[in-house]
Amino acid sequence: MTNNSKENVFLNGNDLRHMIMEACKYFEKYKEAINDLNVFPVPDGDTGTNMSLTMMAAAKELQTFASESIGEVARVAAYSSLMGARGNSGVILSQLFRGIARGLSGKEQARITELGRAFQYGIVYAYNAVSKPVEGTILTVAREIAKGSRAAIQTPLEFTDFLRIGIESGKKALERTPEMLPVLKEAGVVDAGGLGLIVFLEGCLHSMLKRTAQEQGTTYIDENETFSMVEISEQPAAKITSGNISEEFDPSLPYCTELIIKGSGMSSQKIRQSLEGLGDSLLVAGEDNLVKVHIHTGHPGDVLESCLAQGSIHDIKIDNMIDQFKETQWGRLSAKSQPVRPTGKVTGGIGVITVSSGEGLDAIFLSLGSDKIVSGGQSMNPSVKEIVDAVIEVPSDHIIILPNNSNIKLSAEQAADLVEKDVMVVDTRSLPQGLAAMLGLDKKKTLLENHQEMCERAKQVKTGEVTYATRDTTVNNIRVTKGSIIGISDGNLLICGSSVESATRDLINTILSDEDEVLTLFYGQDVTGKQAQEIVEILSGEYPDLEIELQYGGQPLYYYLLSIE
Repeated sequence: MTNNSKENVFLNGNDLRHMIMEACKYFEKYKEAINDLNVFPVPDGDTGTNMSLTMMAAAKELQTFASESIGEVARVAAYSSLMGARGNSGVILSQLFRGIARGLSGKEQARITELGRAFQYGIVYAYNAVSKPVEGTILTVAREIAKGSRAAIQTPLEFTDFLRIGIESGKKALERTPEMLPVLKEAGVVDAGGLGLIVFLEGCLHSMLKRTAQEQGTTYIDENETFSMVEISEQPAAKITSGNISEEFDPSLPYCTELIIKGSGMSSQKIRQSLEGLGDSLLVAGEDNLVKVHIHTGHPGDVLESCLAQGSIHDIKIDNMIDQFKETQWGRLSAKSQPVRPTGKVTGGIGVITVSSGEGLDAIFLSLGSDKIVSGGQSMNPSVKEIVDAVIEVPSDHIIILPNNSNIKLSAEQAADLVEKDVMVVDTRSLPQGLAAMLGLDKKKTLLENHQEMCERAKQVKTGEVTYATRDTTVNNIRVTKGSIIGISDGNLLICGSSVESATRDLINTILSDEDEVLTLFYGQDVTGKQAQEIVEILSGEYPDLEIELQYGGQPLYYYLLSIE
């Protein structure tokens, strides 16, 4: 960092890189506390986890990317955070990075005024990523941070003071979020995503103060007051290593090869075509003067030769995934099943990608015509990259994605924008909605016709979920205690009971109408077949005119998923 005077403070690429790396580790300390702020007290409250994994994707990439150019570092952070983005909060965070990168594009270093303007770009990109922005969320906090920062740069100040002013503006907005969203006020919490953004910026401030203290030979003491409103469970900061990143691989294509091509007048499509026969999980993205390449290959030398024909190659990274996977838990998990790989060239048919969680549900989706299952759902949202890889792997140039979770929709939409195939996302917000949508699939029809029919089918089903509460709270005037069994329908908490059986029966009784004809129960991995059959016998006696079907879903955390038509 160059600091000749308060009027002329410059940050370079190393400064930004250091901030992001340190902020990522700092965020880990508060990740679980942010998770606990999710309004619904369900075991999949994962805002903190999603934001952490998104930051970790950027930090991992920056570990091996050394550049003095702040524009280049911002670009790499934006791209890698987008590919690693998970959940709505992660996607919005990646869009903030993307806008900041747009504002810093082409700059070797930046003044505070330029950083302030770059953050304004970030707000625009974040808002544009959401079709219906809601006030009282991370977007509100981000906007107020930008507003405070914009006012701050009108007077000379240090960069650390610039960050402090932005953080304070964000805190004031965060405190107001319960007044903007009644559901937050009832639950007695502030917005989790907004708090996550503030913690990230505090991590940036923490890193700069720590670095300054080290340069001056003094000791920096972190005085953080952000979490006076919540209980913090201190955890050691997670190490940023390749073991934190999940990625499937084909043993015949063991080398994960990544590089950047620099030149002029380059074509991403031409580069993609030249590499298609050299491996899979191919991703080519960039502009006419800079293109990022990712591919799994058996011969990385051939990839490098092909890329050299397009321009100069930089930041070459080749990892042997077999070695990596043997060393990580993710590798042991992935070894249990072989990933689906394309068997031929891209065709003109319809391909379907489904996000699902549970071996029973996976099998049902495949039997209904899904071509590829992306593992994830309530307990772990898949990254944008995982969805992109799935789109690439399915041998079709017309793709439908079923996110089956409202917190995965943004990731699916971002993935659709990153590939060169024709992709449409069906707004399925639960696994039962996804299954209903699959019943409308006709691969002989056009992509648009299938999308319209599947959207209609998804709307026709009522859904229910039975799980357990992870904390004490009040939602929809229902007092919930930690460990109690809760019933949720279409995003609304309706039931709090003492047993799985009573909560399931009460939930069905609440949402069932006289017009409904079919009830399907998908029982999870924590319910035995005998227990599930017993509840079906009870329900059959209570609703003799209702057709009741029982299916093994195998989903984690949720005892039952209900589909009512």
